[in-house]
Amino acid sequence: MKRTVIILIWVILIVGLFSVLGFAYRSHQEMICNKVDIQIKYNSGDYFITTKDINDYFALKKIRINGASLSEINTSEIETALYGIPCIEAADVYTNIDGDVEISITQRMPIVKVFNKFNQPYYIDDKGKLMPSSDNYTARLPVANGNIPQLFNPGTMLDVSDSTGTDTVIMKTPLYKIFRLTQFIRKDDFWNAMIEEIFINNDGEIELYTKIGDQTIIFGDIDNMGEKFNKLLVFYKKGLNKFGWDKYKTINIKYKNQVICSKI
Repeated sequence: MKRTVIILIWVILIVGLFSVLGFAYRSHQEMICNKVDIQIKYNSGDYFITTKDINDYFALKKIRINGASLSEINTSEIETALYGIPCIEAADVYTNIDGDVEISITQRMPIVKVFNKFNQPYYIDDKGKLMPSSDNYTARLPVANGNIPQLFNPGTMLDVSDSTGTDTVIMKTPLYKIFRLTQFIRKDDFWNAMIEEIFINNDGEIELYTKIGDQTIIFGDIDNMGEKFNKLLVFYKKGLNKFGWDKYKTINIKYKNQVICSKI
């Protein structure tokens, strides 16, 4: 008898708990959203998107949040819509206990601006994806130009291995070489500060231009990047510092164990 009473009490408590939770949920769903809090994480000093841009995008897509009940607000659909903005890497949309909608956005991080051979501009981000250029903002980044035939395609993925035939094809493109070279440069404070232009010549080879000096650095392909930059650094320290930064017109570091220079 005592055991039956205890079980009955527990059943009543559980039913009561679920009733309270159900009532609280219904009450929460009936709340009207009076505030939308948008937080954007930029990861860099580049601002391709603002809170105003997000609100304008919602208006364009006829996504109503302010003034709508929480039952009318589909957070998953809003997240999916936000991923339609090319410069957004991640989006998280949720409601809080006060009935407000909170939106957390992470902007993609561009690392190099590309002008292809048709003079079409776009960016490559740190994940190897292409980003469109912005009419409202221009990032201060190294520029890649020259014989680059690839048009902007948001589906392009450059961060690949050589595990598949498709990857092998991508790895032969100028965009892949630009991406890998920029990744390498960004890891070194000195070269990140020095290199301002990556040029693909008509032979498909890489030429570099620096912020200091007026030389063309013939880099070749992206093989042995560490060795090539080490050679160049040694030449800067022992050669240009001794003879002057204006003595040579070209510095060729594409050959193993060699630095070949031509005078002005």
